[in-house]
Amino acid sequence: MEYVRVPVSDGRTMHVTILGPAHGQPAVALHGLGGSTEQNVPALEAVAAHYRWRIYAIDLPNHGRSGKVGFLHFRVRHFAALILEAIRALEIEPAVIFGHSFGGQLAALVAEDLGAGALQPILINPALGTPWDLKLRLCWRRPWLFFKLIEELGYDDGNIAKGELYHAGRLLLSTVDMLLDRNLRPFRRLQATMALLLNRDTASILGRLTSLGIRPIVLQGILDQSTPPGDGAHFVDGFHSWLQEANGPQDLLAALMQVLPRPAAP
Repeated sequence: MEYVRVPVSDGRTMHVTILGPAHGQPAVALHGLGGSTEQNVPALEAVAAHYRWRIYAIDLPNHGRSGKVGFLHFRVRHFAALILEAIRALEIEPAVIFGHSFGGQLAALVAEDLGAGALQPILINPALGTPWDLKLRLCWRRPWLFFKLIEELGYDDGNIAKGELYHAGRLLLSTVDMLLDRNLRPFRRLQATMALLLNRDTASILGRLTSLGIRPIVLQGILDQSTPPGDGAHFVDGFHSWLQEANGPQDLLAALMQVLPRPAAP
């Protein structure tokens, strides 16, 4: 495993964890909102070994050891642009791009910008597609529903049916946790969260990918309530955070092997 910092615009750097065979096909991996690459390393190592990929796992802007977006940049395009800069600074042409949750939305935007029909996006519980857009629009029309969305993003299936007062309390606790999080400062988290919540037309991203000849593979946890699946999703057991669970590497490989054949040995 290697760690590098690559330069991007305005004197910033992006942190990249590199793993897998030295001469493997290049792949890019993006984690979810509020996380970092380190959480996904066990699953990425298993995938890299099985498919013989050289994976470049990038800490998202405002996360981990990567640089920040601009002070008033509350749009996903600003996050995606820095990731694209990092890929170009690495001087690679990825054959695969992984994205988990918020990272799935960013992976789709980056895939569109790369514009290569041979590029295979693999999106895991992505915040993407018509059902996600409808859910966000409903929340913006009825703001108290954000309480339920926040709790769903807490990955506890037993709490989904509880009332708004319960979710309001959970939201307050989450706010305290955010303020005390040493790894992700509150304003940086706010920028990333608002970028996610303000982008209410993610279905068009999928449409543009299709027009470029790029067809994502979408893996969706059966119990996940926060990112509702769109058409063509492949369902697997597990919650939204299944990549971080003890059986995550095996679950991810089992799901991928159903939809993506292992390349023939050279």
